[in-house]
Amino acid sequence: MNNQQQILSRFLLAPTTNYDTSHNVRVRQYVSKTDTFKQAAVLIPLVPRNDSFNILLTRRAKHLKHHPGQVAFPGGRHEAYDVDLIATAIRETKEETGILCKRSHILGQLPSLPTISGYMVTPFLSTIAPDYTPQLDPNEVDELFEVPIHYLLNPVNMRTQQFRVEGKIHTIYSIPFSNYSIWGATAQMIKLLSKQLWY
Repeated sequence: MNNQQQILSRFLLAPTTNYDTSHNVRVRQYVSKTDTFKQAAVLIPLVPRNDSFNILLTRRAKHLKHHPGQVAFPGGRHEAYDVDLIATAIRETKEETGILCKRSHILGQLPSLPTISGYMVTPFLSTIAPDYTPQLDPNEVDELFEVPIHYLLNPVNMRTQQFRVEGKIHTIYSIPFSNYSIWGATAQMIKLLSKQLWY
């Protein structure tokens, strides 16, 4: 079994883990319990490179209302014409980056993550072709870049910060890479994936 196969089998065989409980508590400080979360989906694209994988990330356009300039996985809001959330993740990835992901390449999903902007985001893990040709939508995405999976998921590279809001301690995660800082919901998803896959 090569390194790529080992990574994929770890994901498929690992028991599902959960996000930090403090994250849900923090979201509820911004989103009322009576509010309904809007459904959204993102793709965690694995690009085969050198007998391993890189993970593809985007940097959101700076003029966007929500999370401008933030590093994120490609994805977005579920629309009524999407058959399911997988269709949402595939469509949004194509619209934002020009990269087509096939449904047959979806490996599985992580638990849905509520966000302070009122979305319930479901991340789907997928492989994509290594020779992809990006066509970025400048209204959505400023930049596309890859990070080696061994770097991104290594707990040593995860920074932790704690702060207090209304008497409750909250933890924020971030991962520095090159001139990027990966944090927020994206870092939460990466931390969870690391718990499932970490070597």
